[in-house]
Amino acid sequence: MNNLRLLFKYATKTYKIKKKKATSGGFLGWILTIIILAAIALPMTLMFYEMFKMMAVPVSQFGLSYSGYLADVYMFLFPVTFGLMLILTLVPSIIFNVFESDDLTFLLSLPIKKWEVFVFKASVGLSGGFLPLLMLGISGICYAVALKLNIFLAVFGMLLLLVFIFLFSLTIGAIMTRFISKSTARIASQIFLYVSVIAYVIIMNVLPRQAENMEAIIEGFGSVFSVLEGKHAWLLPFNWGLYAVKGDIRVFGILGFLCIMLIFIVMKISNVTNMASGRSKTKKSYRMEISRYPIVKKEIRLIFRNPQNVFSISYAIIFPVVMAYVNKSAMSGAMFVGIFAAIYAANLALQLIAEEKKIWPMPKLLPIDMGRTLQYKAAIPAMIFTLGYGVVLLFSYFMLNMNPLMFLSIIPMTAVLLYSSLFGLSLFLNDPQRGMTGKTIAFKFKEALMLEFNTMLLAFGIIFPFNMLSEGGLLEVLMGEWWYKLIAIGLPWIIMVIVIFLVKRTFRKINMKVGAWE
Repeated sequence: MNNLRLLFKYATKTYKIKKKKATSGGFLGWILTIIILAAIALPMTLMFYEMFKMMAVPVSQFGLSYSGYLADVYMFLFPVTFGLMLILTLVPSIIFNVFESDDLTFLLSLPIKKWEVFVFKASVGLSGGFLPLLMLGISGICYAVALKLNIFLAVFGMLLLLVFIFLFSLTIGAIMTRFISKSTARIASQIFLYVSVIAYVIIMNVLPRQAENMEAIIEGFGSVFSVLEGKHAWLLPFNWGLYAVKGDIRVFGILGFLCIMLIFIVMKISNVTNMASGRSKTKKSYRMEISRYPIVKKEIRLIFRNPQNVFSISYAIIFPVVMAYVNKSAMSGAMFVGIFAAIYAANLALQLIAEEKKIWPMPKLLPIDMGRTLQYKAAIPAMIFTLGYGVVLLFSYFMLNMNPLMFLSIIPMTAVLLYSSLFGLSLFLNDPQRGMTGKTIAFKFKEALMLEFNTMLLAFGIIFPFNMLSEGGLLEVLMGEWWYKLIAIGLPWIIMVIVIFLVKRTFRKINMKVGAWE
């Protein structure tokens, strides 16, 4: 265990960014991280607490022979669903972090046991299960507080359950390293991370409304109470979360024994795991193909080669669809996709220009005009997210009876997305020697803030007037005040003209920066 402590100390020294001079960037980064964590955790805590407090009603009042509370239904469901989600997120994340480590060869050459290297590298993958872990931990504590249970036993039981889930994920990960390649693990990790985010959005919007209808909960989950209470109910794995929070000593004993057993299993399996290479690669045969649009195909392949980009594209579509459906508002979905699409389009363009920087000056030797290449790098991300915006509007039209006038907003939004892509290229070229976060080149804090402000303002200025036309109708707008007519009818097209001017100016600046690119 002393070696593990030294490995974690080594990690803090290795990944710590060396400070050349005192700057406010690191402090602002910490402040931003705290704000993001608070924005996720605080609403979740309030929602879970109010929900459990509302459902702290004895089930016997509804004529059922159960000695517990109505809140027990969700404290039974949450560990099962969130726990499974956490395992499915952690396992591929653990495998990917073990295989992807740049310093793995160096660590394996040290006089330490292989299982210690495995556990150390696997622990880095814990961040992938942040959302389900947070939801599971907060729900357990809120349940204990709302039902006035022993908070110390509840926290201990929840921690014991989380340790068991982590060790179980380690065991599965150690076994699956023989069967799953790192690319497959990375894709699976991104998929389950994406599922976790969608689950968070649904839970935050659906559960509070569900909790208000207690009769419906009794009718839908009446059969669950017979599973929760019985002579041997504490032996059932899917009841361990509920019984652990309640402070059941028998479940503490089971979880403690399983944790000790899993530790020895992980040590045994990881000692014989081939961490240096992972699963053996299969040889593929390639044939020469002549493409009609080689640049377009190259850029599209670069985009979809990175699972993080696939996640960004799908997230910018599915998340707004969920928000539109939950809030029963086409404006809600359109607004979210407008904001996310503009930001992600800039990020995709940044990733594409960064690929050229890696092989520079080779692109200058090719018989392709660099200006045209930059046009593709800006246009392809913009077109991808324009299609995504159209998908969200189609969903709103068929499922939420959206006014067809909203489809006209695609025209000015295309210009905004194109400007966002060019803005991303321009920001990268301001500092082409910027560092990388993992395998991804990211915006700086000030750049991200500037980009988000610009794109949110432009997207809102386009979508809100179209929503005014959709809800009020064209006739009502024409009969309104002159300023109301100007906003509802003219503002989107005025913004589009301004954006077209910004696109031309930004593209000229990019060409000048590339010309001076060394």
